[in-house]
Amino acid sequence: MPTLDKTIAQLNHLLLTCHDASLSYRRLAGSTSKSEQQRLFAEREQQCLVLMDCLRNQIVTYGGRPTQHPSLFGVLRHAWNSLSASLLPERGRARLRAALHTEKQIRHGFEQVLAEQLSPQFRQQLQEHSSCSVEFERVIRTQL
Repeated sequence: MPTLDKTIAQLNHLLLTCHDASLSYRRLAGSTSKSEQQRLFAEREQQCLVLMDCLRNQIVTYGGRPTQHPSLFGVLRHAWNSLSASLLPERGRARLRAALHTEKQIRHGFEQVLAEQLSPQFRQQLQEHSSCSVEFERVIRTQL
């Protein structure tokens, strides 16, 4: 049985995941010389920031406190992705694989939140953001 505290916890978890993702996409955009990838990663970073604002507002609406700091896991993942992208010979592919991994985590967060009881309006907003994630993943897979 979903509770408001559980819903707020799931929203905060997705908020952290999106924060980690926005940092990853900023780093990925800055580490490539391909203008198409730079544009793609910068655009996805902006989408994550918009989603973060939406999540913060909903957490406050539910009476919760939005999480403010990136997760330790996210910081470690950024370090690993930076190291692997700089050491692997196919750096472009490593960037794309890192983006796919990030999207997988975001999609998992969406699944967790959408399993909770949400207002129809907020559910629709989340589903729109989720469809952006699906489309981004499709574009990345075509580039691999």
